[in-house]
Amino acid sequence: MRPTRARTVFASLILASLTGYAGAKTAAPPPAIAATRAEGWRSDLDLQHWGTASFHNDLSGAIRALSAAHGATKDAVMLDIAEIFLTHMLLFEAETALHGVTPTTPAQTRRLLAVQHATALLSGQPVEGFQTSALNLPERPDRAFWAALQAIATADAGLLGTNIRDSFTGLGLQSRAALRQMLPVFIEAATELGEHAHAAAGLQLLAELPDLAAAPTGHFLRGRVEERRGNESSALKAYFKAAEGWDQYAARARLAVADMSLRDGGDGALLAAQSVLQDGAEAWRGDRFELEIIKRLARLYAATENDLEQLLTLGKLLTRFSDSPEAASASEQAQDLLKRLYAKGTSGQYLLSDWMTAHLGLVPFYGSFPDFPAHTEALADYILGLGATDLAAKEYRRAMQEIERRDTPQYKPDLTRLTLKLADTQRQAGLFTQARETLTKASLPMTEADKDAHSALLARVLSGLNDSPALLQTPVKTPTPTHLRDLGMAFSGAEQWDDAIVQYLQLWDNHPQEFAFEDATRLLIAANRSGDGATIGRVARAFPQLTSTASLVELAQSLNADPAELFPLSAEKAADRLQSLEDAFQSIKNTSASPRTSD
Repeated sequence: MRPTRARTVFASLILASLTGYAGAKTAAPPPAIAATRAEGWRSDLDLQHWGTASFHNDLSGAIRALSAAHGATKDAVMLDIAEIFLTHMLLFEAETALHGVTPTTPAQTRRLLAVQHATALLSGQPVEGFQTSALNLPERPDRAFWAALQAIATADAGLLGTNIRDSFTGLGLQSRAALRQMLPVFIEAATELGEHAHAAAGLQLLAELPDLAAAPTGHFLRGRVEERRGNESSALKAYFKAAEGWDQYAARARLAVADMSLRDGGDGALLAAQSVLQDGAEAWRGDRFELEIIKRLARLYAATENDLEQLLTLGKLLTRFSDSPEAASASEQAQDLLKRLYAKGTSGQYLLSDWMTAHLGLVPFYGSFPDFPAHTEALADYILGLGATDLAAKEYRRAMQEIERRDTPQYKPDLTRLTLKLADTQRQAGLFTQARETLTKASLPMTEADKDAHSALLARVLSGLNDSPALLQTPVKTPTPTHLRDLGMAFSGAEQWDDAIVQYLQLWDNHPQEFAFEDATRLLIAANRSGDGATIGRVARAFPQLTSTASLVELAQSLNADPAELFPLSAEKAADRLQSLEDAFQSIKNTSASPRTSD
């Protein structure tokens, strides 16, 4: 398509601003600065009045003039200084210079407002009352340029559509520095409005600025133009190139890749977008583009059903943008994902090493979440089931510490339960002293059921410590078979044979399936030492049902037999008694039933 005359004129105007004179092919020397300001619209604001390459000389001259100026003259010089800064897009400095201006004439007031409005619009801020601004006067040939900037700042699509074409002409009437920064903005605006001819011409002009054209700025804008034209392959190629950079346009290119991949929905496209966003996730920080990148990355992980990475990404959003509107929905998403991830873990869908790595990565982000101690407890329960007592104890402690930091009554029952689990884990690990300290130092509200569980666990720990006196002083409301057995052994160790018999008989009567031949042996010994013939007889008669070990039955029967009549000891009688004792020891040895010391 051959360029129209309007397009050619438009391109020539912009190129003239880029190079210094119309029709030039290479950069020209800076034009001489006008001795006096031009009349008409340029008297309010003229970003071409000051030379492109004479910033130092212009500013130095203005400062010298300021030192000798007074009253209205001083305000005029300050306005010149602000305009010099604005010419070179030093927007903060321009705004600062205006703070000291107090105009005394209508012309100065008009000029002050024009410079203030221009500073705001070039900064991306809207101007209140723009309709009456000196920048919006019909006689200004760059009026459409300023109106387009006002439209962009206020998101007024109608105003932008009305002015976008003529705004390019106004762009050619600005300083080189302003053109460099605003040209990409207007190319993108034209692209979004479907003004493809103007966007294409803008890209051609951008090529006259190689540092921008070859930077993420140029690649992104070319990608945007191609995408709007429906050339997705060419658009992706340009976006990928732009995404290699580190500036704002590189961040926007990553977002564009993510959006195109989400629309495509294919696994390859989603994974490619993930890679692009992951590689540049930390390249741009701290504003809405970082927030959008985090949101897109979370959506990509959701699309590929990667719960862990989605959680970690949402965690970044909650940490870095906790006050954003998106934080509430991200928190809800995260809570659902946490439930799903830990449910998968407890059902064995993850290797323990993978689950632990995921858990430790989630702690910094979600440790303060209401349900996280419960998730940590579920992990600890699973680990304990695998026999990893030390690791389980660490996770129980982690859950307890998080609850203790909250210090709210609603979590007290959870803290009680976790304390008992930690102590039992320590007991299973053989750390009886630590388990005892955990149980005795705990000052927690307990229900009756908690108290019973606490006493039963403490009794088992005391048994492991062989602290029989303390064990006998520990009441257990509902004794388990293990506790009854431990009490029987403790009473036997204290030679309280009758009490030992009571415990063993209770074990036998209440838990017959748990009453083993080791228990029968100890009961026989206690009954024999106590002289309880009835118990001896009961055990002897029941032995055939308990075990098929003949030697144990023989032992029971020999212990139950009436002792031989006592006569003065002879050598023959002594030998018979020693042989009988040796036979008894051999019978115990043959049963291979050594007494239990712990459960």
